[in-house]
Amino acid sequence: MITMQNTFMVYVGRMFALRFIGLLVFFVIILQMLDLLNRSEDILAADGAGIDSVLRYISLRAPQIVSQFTPFAALLGVVLTLAGLSHTSEITIMRAAGMSVHRVLFPLGFACAIISLSHFTFHELVTVKTSEALDYWEVNDYAVDLPPESDTRTDLRISYDGEIIAADSAVRINGAVLLSGVTIYDLDENGVIGSAITARVARFEDGAWRLFGARALDAETLAVTTTESVIWTNSLDPELLFAMTLEPDQTTLGELAAKIDQLNQDRADTRAPMTSLLGRFSKPMATLVMPLLGAIAGFGVHRQGVLLMRAVTGAALGFAYFIAENLALALGALGVVPAIIGAFFPLAIFMVVGFSIILAMEN
Repeated sequence: MITMQNTFMVYVGRMFALRFIGLLVFFVIILQMLDLLNRSEDILAADGAGIDSVLRYISLRAPQIVSQFTPFAALLGVVLTLAGLSHTSEITIMRAAGMSVHRVLFPLGFACAIISLSHFTFHELVTVKTSEALDYWEVNDYAVDLPPESDTRTDLRISYDGEIIAADSAVRINGAVLLSGVTIYDLDENGVIGSAITARVARFEDGAWRLFGARALDAETLAVTTTESVIWTNSLDPELLFAMTLEPDQTTLGELAAKIDQLNQDRADTRAPMTSLLGRFSKPMATLVMPLLGAIAGFGVHRQGVLLMRAVTGAALGFAYFIAENLALALGALGVVPAIIGAFFPLAIFMVVGFSIILAMEN
């Protein structure tokens, strides 16, 4: 009996692994082709661009697709595997031989645990770096022979110290921090714009920002004044600026944790980066839920002719999880719910739903 169970687990695990890999490769190929159709004109528009630029784009974009669609591939792999075993009555035979539902699902759960760990490792070691490189390349219009990336931010939009601050870019150059295309809106106690300042460049020096080529507008009198150089009084320092404009998906866990600590020290809003930090753990863990949600596809009386309906129901439960996960992460980033709730609440709820389904089938 033990030998039969071990043989069954290896058989099911191999069947699921082949379907998972096939589905993931399918997703990557199809989505990469569609993405190239949308981006190829922009990529080849750069001076000197050719097939090398296209291949580079594929190498940078493919890891993002792999990381994003790994749980989807696991979900569909579970549903197809269990539906196939149910169709050939192999699950019925194993159940008649005394194997419990948990025992039948164990090889799928073990394989999904390995996939989850591999997904987390791949995202942290590969996807984060390629995402940062791709974003830097896109900002520079896919230029050929682009110099190495410096510590830059682009398209800044933040609210701090009673002001809304926008800038085209922020860059560190030889120890100095420069902002270009700066616009500053000063808000009154009612949140209404009282005045606005635009500047060609802003430079942080001697503990303050100096604006160059500044034009100030008084919203009440509509008077416009032009100044070649003026000091901008705000407690926003460069470290806080770079922490507040951090791209969590393009930052390693260590750097992200350090930036969150910087924001905490300055009493700035940490809801979005904290939710993103916890989401880096919860997203790979989504794969662990898939065998529980897809289990409904493999169990039941086959002669009732509802195999397709069970498979569709299992897939629908999985897709409902992804919708709930994205919604909860968005609510956590906005501060509607605590970050830990936004990251892990869907995982906990659907774990309970999955185990409830298994217990119902076991009984």
